[in-house]
Amino acid sequence: MPKFIDLTDKKFGRLTVLKRAENHKVKTAWECSCECGKLHIVTSNSLHANKTLSCGCLQREKVLKDNFKHGQSGTPEYYAWANLKTRCFNPKTKAYPDYGGRGITVCDRWIGEHGFENFLADMGLRPSSEHSLDRIDVNGNYEPANCKWSTKQQQVDNRRAYQCIEKFSMEELQEELNRRTPEYGLSLC
Repeated sequence: MPKFIDLTDKKFGRLTVLKRAENHKVKTAWECSCECGKLHIVTSNSLHANKTLSCGCLQREKVLKDNFKHGQSGTPEYYAWANLKTRCFNPKTKAYPDYGGRGITVCDRWIGEHGFENFLADMGLRPSSEHSLDRIDVNGNYEPANCKWSTKQQQVDNRRAYQCIEKFSMEELQEELNRRTPEYGLSLC
C-alpha cells in the first residue's frame, strides 16, 4: 500500500489544499480553496497529475478569452463601428440609401478579423457620452483620416444639406428659396 502523503497547505495551480475530504470511491480526496474564493473537492491523483488546477474558473476564463477577442462588444465604440458597417453594407437597413447606396464604404483596415481593434486604435475612446462618430467629409468613406468623434451640434453643422447651401452664392440661394417656398415670399437679409 502506498505511503499516505499529507497535501494540506500545498498549492496546485490556483488551488490550495485545506484539509482531507471524504474519499471519492477509493481515491483520496482533498478540500481545496481556489484563488477565486470557491471551495472544490479534488482527488490526489488529479492534483499530482496537474489535471485539476482550479475550481473550473480557469477553464471558464480560457473559453471567454478564446471567444471574445477584445471584450468591447457592449461599448459605445463597438456600437458605432458595427453601425457604420451596417449602414454601408446592408441594403436591408433604413440608412443604407444614404450611405452604402451612395457608394460610401469602410476602409479595409476597419473590416475583417481585426477590424474593430483597428477602428479603436485609430479613433480612440469616445470623449464623452455627448459624442458620436462623424465623417468630416459627408461624401467620403469611413476611414481614419475622415472620421472624428463629434457632438450632436457638430454633426448637425456637418450635414449634407448645410454643405450644399455653402456652395450657393447669395443670388442662387435666394432663387432656390423662392423656388421652394413661393407662397411664403421669404427673402435673405
